Amino acid sequence: MGFRDKYGDVAQLLFVKPDDALLRATVHFWDPTYRCFTFNEMDMILTIKEYSTLLHYNFRDPLRIFWKRNIDFRGPLGNLMELPVDMVKARLKDKNGPCISWFDIMDAMGKASGDKHLSLFAFSVYGLIVFPKAVGFVSVELADFLFQIEKGMNLAPAILAKTIISLNFIRRKGDGHFLECAQLLFIWMKSHFRCLYKSFRQLFFLRPGL
Repeated sequence: MGFRDKYGDVAQLLFVKPDDALLRATVHFWDPTYRCFTFNEMDMILTIKEYSTLLHYNFRDPLRIFWKRNIDFRGPLGNLMELPVDMVKARLKDKNGPCISWFDIMDAMGKASGDKHLSLFAFSVYGLIVFPKAVGFVSVELADFLFQIEKGMNLAPAILAKTIISLNFIRRKGDGHFLECAQLLFIWMKSHFRCLYKSFRQLFFLRPGL
């Protein structure tokens, strides 16, 4: 089974460069009460189906969604990185929750091969792009998240929930930057808005699966 079959098109987010000005302008129209974008009399709602399609997860059972388990994530992370639990524990840093450095993951990737290498790569993408915690660090909780995805869970509801929480926080605070998966939100915006400038009209063409 290839990378795309397991994880969808999440790796394509690495090629997306969000326009910060466009994101800030669009976030201004977010209504935290109704959880939608409001443009005069027109409302636009982020949906699970749209996010699933953009990530090529429309082939998964929409009822099989990710759920956070109350377990010690150091064991799954040690299994993923092929390191003893004690060594994993020694490398963890507190970044508003236990996190592992990207450099430690990259080192493990250099020693891994086959499916293990792809799993570590997916773990990095989810941690650095989809669910960013701190610059250069990945939350250890995503190790269990990754295993559930490999079993066919749909990640779109979890991403959408984090997106809505971040949008609500920004609007109620009055300022701040969008902290969740800005790449995916940017793609969603471009798929809904018609722009007359050629540089913004380019569609999000998916590259061949890894």
